[in-house]
Amino acid sequence: MKQILIIAIMFSFFGCKNKTEELPYFGTITLSNARDYEIENIKINNNNVSIDLNFELDKINRKTLSNVRSILESLESIDKQNQNKFRNYISEDGMVQDYFNFYIQEYDFQQLNNYLNDADQSLLIELRLLNATKLKRVGIYPDSPSSFAVLDYKVFDEYSDQILVVVLNEKGEIEKITIES
Repeated sequence: MKQILIIAIMFSFFGCKNKTEELPYFGTITLSNARDYEIENIKINNNNVSIDLNFELDKINRKTLSNVRSILESLESIDKQNQNKFRNYISEDGMVQDYFNFYIQEYDFQQLNNYLNDADQSLLIELRLLNATKLKRVGIYPDSPSSFAVLDYKVFDEYSDQILVVVLNEKGEIEKITIES
């Protein structure tokens, strides 16, 4: 009996293949060995974006991975949806307006115009800033109860560390929009 138990334990460690799943951008993920993954310079709507996948538990649940896959496969449409939300919220009191007002108040008009010189000069400065706002990072936290995915948007990489953050639930729906630095 003892020998059978030892053989069974050895088989479980050495003889079994770990179950794996394929994910867009990341490739093969081993379900029994959760770890963090990070990739950079992924093109999403013509922007270079970094994506990180962060697990808190030791094993990966297939249903959770299905939600991760769905968000990864939808990143381009989610980004466009978020940009449309920003456009809708830019004139309302709230985080989106506060984000763009930060740049208007912090930088003089000439600095902004120099940076936005390729933008349509007939547009209001807020709209030119909005058009310059790009997705920079996607963080996915499948085991987190508060934020399944976080998308970071920035206007200027070199001028500010202000980030417009969109938090998504596991269905890819916006939970909140906030500002971080």
